[in-house]
Amino acid sequence: MLYLVTQFTGGKGNERNFRTDLVAMDTAAVNRIVLNPKEGEAVTFTEENSAWQVSQGDKTAQADQQAVQSLLGTLLQLEPQRLAARSEEKWNTFEVTDSLGSQVQAYNGKNLLADVYVGKFSLQQMPQQPMQPGMPPMQQQRPKATSYVRLADEAEVYAVDGFLTTSFNRQFNSWRDRNFLQLEKENISRISFQYPADSSFTLALTDSIWTIKGTTADSAQTAQYLNQIARLTSSDFADDFNAQGQSPAFQARIEGNNMSPVTIEGYENEGSFVLRNSLKPDVLIRSDSSGLYSRVFKGRENFMTGDSE
Repeated sequence: MLYLVTQFTGGKGNERNFRTDLVAMDTAAVNRIVLNPKEGEAVTFTEENSAWQVSQGDKTAQADQQAVQSLLGTLLQLEPQRLAARSEEKWNTFEVTDSLGSQVQAYNGKNLLADVYVGKFSLQQMPQQPMQPGMPPMQQQRPKATSYVRLADEAEVYAVDGFLTTSFNRQFNSWRDRNFLQLEKENISRISFQYPADSSFTLALTDSIWTIKGTTADSAQTAQYLNQIARLTSSDFADDFNAQGQSPAFQARIEGNNMSPVTIEGYENEGSFVLRNSLKPDVLIRSDSSGLYSRVFKGRENFMTGDSE
């Protein structure tokens, strides 16, 4: 849970007479976020059963949970460094309008908790620090990034640290959960590969030894494969592919102890491949021959020699 208090400083003896924090809300209360990026359709995040979903237009998918929490954290950490403008006349200059900026709104149900415009940014090259005797040469300092923001119901524009455009102007797929498959490799005991013609085979664990039709498999190659399929990720979503009525060209069925069997299907599609698994049947991933496809679908020879493919 994160919580910040919005406050002003000012009066005699104080140089600052503007907000020290822009957003005050309990993130645990937020269950909907609407992001209107500078370009493109609005993106909406909705919390359902303690998990975030992300939608844009007619697309809805599981969200990257850490990315949503990072978005909320970025809102709470908007600490003004200075007051850049006091009136609406400068909104266009700092790109904090509906048409020029990005708008982020956080809700609890219908209750609006935060409404912020994120505008332009600037980069300032920091002066090189003088070298001290005996000190190694110093690397050139990175430029300082400053972004400009405005609360929707106020006229003031504030300068804040950071390159915020990357936080609020992202493609829809970059907000989605990239985890295609997550397994505990220690639980896996059997993998059945179904290929065209007579190339199908089964890799099985018997008495702590991996075998194919009774022949001992290469332990290093098998271990490498198990490491690969235990954590499969991709952001190359194939939402336009329709698997209904099609038969997969390749299948890999993974079974084991303390786990539900999972089948990974591979479809051929215009010179590339589309993959999905039985645990997430609605998530379709596109791959070329060297991508996710090659990590899942291996030939028998991969496990019977010490050489990599």
